Amino acid sequence: MRNWRGFLLAAGFPLALSGCAVAPAWSADLGDQDDEPVGGLHGFVVLGGGVEPDYEGASEYAATPHFYANLTAFGLGLEIEGPQATLNIRPDAAFQFGPSIGYDLGRDGTTNKVVDRLDKIDGAFEAGGFVAYQFNALLAQSDVLEISADLMADLSGVHDGVSGSFGASYSIAATERLRLGLDASVGLASDGYMNTYFGVATAGAARSGLASYTASGGVKDVGIGATASYSITERWGIVGRAEYSRLLGDAANSPIVKQEGSPDQFEAGIGIFYSF
Repeated sequence: MRNWRGFLLAAGFPLALSGCAVAPAWSADLGDQDDEPVGGLHGFVVLGGGVEPDYEGASEYAATPHFYANLTAFGLGLEIEGPQATLNIRPDAAFQFGPSIGYDLGRDGTTNKVVDRLDKIDGAFEAGGFVAYQFNALLAQSDVLEISADLMADLSGVHDGVSGSFGASYSIAATERLRLGLDASVGLASDGYMNTYFGVATAGAARSGLASYTASGGVKDVGIGATASYSITERWGIVGRAEYSRLLGDAANSPIVKQEGSPDQFEAGIGIFYSF
C-alpha cells in the first residue's frame, strides 16, 4: 500500500510504504521515550532491512534497505521515509496535520520479464498532506488510537492523478520495554494513477502478450499491519513490522496482477532504532 502513515518497511518507504503511515505504527511505538530532549531536538531514527513486492501488484519480492526518522524541534515535527518527507505542524496536539512531498520510484527493470516489456513508468514527484486525530489512554494509560487520512498528487506529469488512504491504528505498551501496535487502512486512487500503474496500453499489450486494459479510479486496496518495538536500553532498541494488503477493483482485475502478479501483497522488515 502506498500509505506513508502506515510505516511500511520498504525501500524508501514509498508509502506506500504506505504507506502508512505512519504515526501510530512506529511513532506511537517508539515516540514515547521519556528522555529529556537535547538541544531542543528530539526524536528517533530507524535503520534496517526487509522484503517487499518488486512493484505494486507483483508476486516477486525483493530485499530492501529501510530508513525512517521522526524529529521534533521548535514545536514542529518532521518525518522522513526515504524519498518522502512530511512536516507535522502540530506534533504534540491531538489534532495533527501538515504538508508532505515525495518521489515515487516508478516501474522499470522488473524481475518479471512480461511486465518488463510494458511501457516504462518514470519516477513521479508528488505533494500533498495528512490530517490525523489521536485519542490517548482510552483503555489503558499507555494506549494511543489514531484516525488519519492522507493524499498525494502528481506534480511531474507521470500519472497526473492522486492517491491517498484512510486509516486507523492502535498501540499499547505490553510491558515496560515492549510496545505493540495494530493498524488498518483503505487506499484510494484516481483514474490517472490507476491506469498508469495497472493499465496496459495497446503498444505494451503487443510487446508483452497481455490484453489491453484500462483501469479506472476508486478503492485500490485494503490492508492490515502489526508493529512491535522492544527497548534494549534507554535509547537503543529493535523494531519489526509485518503488513498484508489486498488489491481490489480495477487494480486486482488488471492482467498485470491477475496473470503475472498477485492481489495479495506482503511486506515485512526489522530494524534498529535510536531515540534521543
